[in-house]
Amino acid sequence: MNKIIEHAANILVVDDHPIVRKGIAALLCHTASFITEASCAAEAADISRTHNIDIAVIDIDLPDANGLELITRLRSTKPQMRFVVYTMHEEPWIIGELQDANVQAIVLKGDDPYELQMAVESVKIGIEYYSSRFKKCAANASGYLTEREMEVLQMMCDGLSSKQIAEGMCVSENTIEYHRKQILRRIGAKNNVQAVSIALKEGLLPMRKH
Repeated sequence: MNKIIEHAANILVVDDHPIVRKGIAALLCHTASFITEASCAAEAADISRTHNIDIAVIDIDLPDANGLELITRLRSTKPQMRFVVYTMHEEPWIIGELQDANVQAIVLKGDDPYELQMAVESVKIGIEYYSSRFKKCAANASGYLTEREMEVLQMMCDGLSSKQIAEGMCVSENTIEYHRKQILRRIGAKNNVQAVSIALKEGLLPMRKH
């Protein structure tokens, strides 16, 4: 659990749609001492360097970066910052990525706006918050893979080793081993052979275009 923010929070709203940003700012004005806005990841990073931000409300669809990549970047320089993801995406693989993101709150844009207000209020007092709609999506997404995990699984189905996959994706072999273990856990497989069998049987991977 995070420590309580013992003052009206300084909030950063990151979304590329001006109307959405203004709406969020209006919704949260009573809980914030300071609200600033960014339309892209680069602008958000600049603001974080010049302002003391307590809570960042971030969409994952940004014009210059994935919102989850932005969170990783901000967390590396401002570890005390807390994050609320606010997104329209309800696809199972996106839900899986959000579950792995280790953020303090997640609210979907299909939720009642009151849930976003509740999320920020909860994070402010050190309590994590996941909206009812997100929790329902997460329950339905059980067993699904993230986009990166699907890439790794596809290469596993092609008969590539972890070393070959790592070389092809320009990452470390340890990273691929981590993804491989996550794949086995998510789909309930005991080994690579069983994972490939389940993937083919259950149609976990999209059909390739020829």
